[in-house]
Amino acid sequence: MKPLTANRLVLSRKQHRACTLSVSRAELEQRLGPPLALEDEGDGLGSRYRWEYQGECGLEVLIDLPRESSAAPQEAVVWMKHLEVEHALSHLGLSTHQVLWRADMQEPLSLDGWAVVRQDETGNRFDICVLSVPDHAECLAQLLEARAHEQSYYVELRGMKPQPRQEGTSRRDWAFASQDEHAAAL
Repeated sequence: MKPLTANRLVLSRKQHRACTLSVSRAELEQRLGPPLALEDEGDGLGSRYRWEYQGECGLEVLIDLPRESSAAPQEAVVWMKHLEVEHALSHLGLSTHQVLWRADMQEPLSLDGWAVVRQDETGNRFDICVLSVPDHAECLAQLLEARAHEQSYYVELRGMKPQPRQEGTSRRDWAFASQDEHAAAL
């Protein structure tokens, strides 16, 4: 990931509070370098450190950490446009064990999009997550594959996508049902 220019990402309706992490400032600085910006009281959230990064795939992540003198882990907030927690954590080199809360934890796994699939050495497969942006799914699969020991990761399309209909052709996949005057099937 590469750092973005300071204050490039503005918290807006397009940015979602994706998750909160238990992480220390020292760990974030070790992984991401010094914070890009220090926000002082201007938005009512209090003083905090901020890191803004963009992955090679285009995923943009903003991390806010309260400015406290404690070296102990604190609650950092991760903001992004797409709710792609696993993808962001992979880019940042952080673990899901550090996640305290995530916006998608009470939502069922999306059925439409691009699934990142893990297959182990015995052929067992399961979906890691389903992402809405194909480039992000490919990126996450590559990140996980680079760290894998005996597993492989790849991307599959999930959900029903309508087949495009050719101009001038009639539909042959449906028919009118016979109905009486009360719309009951005959």
